Amino acid sequence: MKVKIVDVAKEANVSVATVSRVVNNIPLVNEETKERVLEAIKKTGYKPNAIARSLKIQKTNTLGIMIPDITNPFYTEMVRGAEDVCGIYNYNIILSNTDFDHEKEQNSLGVLVEKQCDGIIYVGKHLTDELRDDLIDAPSEIVLGCVPDESGQLSGVLIDNEAAAYDLTIECLKMGHTKFAIFYDEYKEGYINQKRLQGIKKALGEWNVELDDDLVYFGSQSTLGGYHMMEEALASGREFTNVFCFNDQIALGAMRAAEDNGKVIPDDVSICGFNNFWIAEWTRPQITTVGQPMYDIGAIATRMLIKMCEKEERETKTVFVPYEMLMRNSVKNLKSE
Repeated sequence: MKVKIVDVAKEANVSVATVSRVVNNIPLVNEETKERVLEAIKKTGYKPNAIARSLKIQKTNTLGIMIPDITNPFYTEMVRGAEDVCGIYNYNIILSNTDFDHEKEQNSLGVLVEKQCDGIIYVGKHLTDELRDDLIDAPSEIVLGCVPDESGQLSGVLIDNEAAAYDLTIECLKMGHTKFAIFYDEYKEGYINQKRLQGIKKALGEWNVELDDDLVYFGSQSTLGGYHMMEEALASGREFTNVFCFNDQIALGAMRAAEDNGKVIPDDVSICGFNNFWIAEWTRPQITTVGQPMYDIGAIATRMLIKMCEKEERETKTVFVPYEMLMRNSVKNLKSE
């Protein structure tokens, strides 16, 4: 038989109202009575009604996370960081997959708001003005992951994409590379695309190296996308010694296409990735890449969001977390020849 709140009250010899205050953590009960109620709850096996409790205290202890691709380890690592922090603070997670689709993002936001999530983490590669306005108007607290709100109205956690791309390009320039191809995500106007391209161009400009715009390709951010872009680059007949890829999945596809066309990596063409997808360390050769700490981004974003939900923090801020340069053997040192 289901245990009711009245059974707990009877066991503890207190009123139903007192039990309710203890369950909802309302500080109007002395410590001795509180201990007696908690002992009665344990003894009877009473399970508070979560829905009724959330309606009473206007809080669900639930966070929503909108990620672009649940199958991509890059994003699942971030969710793991969020989940670990939620476990510490007794919050639950509702996960929503958006597939980089604007309509799905809008629908996901609506569903998470309907579920009365106290807070929502939006993870993406570009924040449109329309979505930003919807997030600002949402009744839930909001923190962004991997992208910032350049208007300064929403908090976010990310790396400095421009600086990371700049640093990686400088390392390749130091190794003698001056002819670059770039394989990017198909969303040309996306924030991350633009920032990384700015970083590359800044580095090349400082070294007086020109970028051949005909060797900048935009395609699917997948292994298949990388494969097709490499085939197109090789078929163009244009000369390049180094390929800068938007992510490590693109780099994997580019490597396979190069090898299928008789190229040896890195002797014939060098390849760089981005994000440090776990398999990048296990390929032969290992992929030079930028380590983006997705677990930390997820954990920090979640801690910020919980502080906002608990009314401990109201200041809007953008947090840049450190990235790591991982120079592996998919890039050849041309100066050593």
